[in-house]
This record gives sequence, structure tokens and C-alpha cells, in this order.
Amino acid sequence: YAFAGCSALTHITIPDSVEEIGKFAFSDCSSLTSIIIPNSVTNIGPYAFLRCSSLTNITIPNRIQKISDFSFSKCSSLVHVVIPNSVTKIGHYAFESCSSLISVVLPWSLEKIGSYTFAGCSSLVYVSIQSGLKIIGSYAFSSCTTLTELTIPNSVTTIESNAFENCPLLILTLK
Repeated sequence: YAFAGCSALTHITIPDSVEEIGKFAFSDCSSLTSIIIPNSVTNIGPYAFLRCSSLTNITIPNRIQKISDFSFSKCSSLVHVVIPNSVTKIGHYAFESCSSLISVVLPWSLEKIGSYTFAGCSSLVYVSIQSGLKIIGSYAFSSCTTLTELTIPNSVTTIESNAFENCPLLILTLK
């Protein structure tokens, strides 16, 4: 809860000495537009950026292995996300209700997309999924109403219930 609720905070540069961003660290920092996370950070805790409604872009460092549950949930101004090759799991609700999110690039190292990870990302039009993904969690892309195409690699062994519920324009391709 280090900076939770600091509604006037607009920008922060985290020093190289920081290794972890804790639970709820920047939650409800409604004016935060940008943050620079150094490569020294290996963990972003649950709810770390929950409801940072002005955050438009974020660069996730190459040492992060897991994006925790609810990490960027309800960041309604977030537009683009590139997940680095070090990430193997994206937690439940991690980007849920990021209503301005247009594109997501997922790495080859990613093995699991948690439940509700991109649910309610109503502007999402592009998702790049690489071979290596094994599990797509329940409701992972539900209500992504503008998502039109998605290619699921043959490495996927499990697509859980309602993973693509209420995606009326979606055409799935299996490769």
C-alpha cells in the first residue's frame, strides 16, 4: 500500500535498487499516467496498479516471471501492452476491464493465461499468442466485443469454460 490512493501522483521513476512492487503499491493512483519500472524488479504484486485510470502505457521489465492477479485491473486508459519473454503466467483478472486496451503481444514463454485476464477489454482488437501457451483460463477473453481474429497455437491443451464468451465478432483459427 506504499502509494495507494495518492490521487495527485502523475509520474514515478522507480530506482534500480527496487526488486519488488508490493501488493496494492500504486492502487487507486487515478492521475498516474506513466511509470518506469527498472529491470531490477522481479515481481509485481497483486493489485499493484489496480484502478490507475490514467495510466496509458507500461513497460514490464524482462525479469518478471509472473504478472500477479489484478495487477493492472481496471486501468481504463491503458492502450498497449507488451509482455516480455520472461513471463510464464498471467494471473487472474490481471488486465480485466482495461476498456481502452487495443493490443496485447504475448511472449513464446507464456504458458498460462488466468481466468478473466482480459475480460471486459471492450476495445481489444489484436492479440498475438505465440506457441508455448498451454492454458487459456475461464472467461479469459469474455466480453472482448471488438476482438475479430485470434490464432490459437497447437501447444494449447486446455481452453477453460466461457473463455471467449460474448465475443460476437471473433473468428478463431487453430494452428
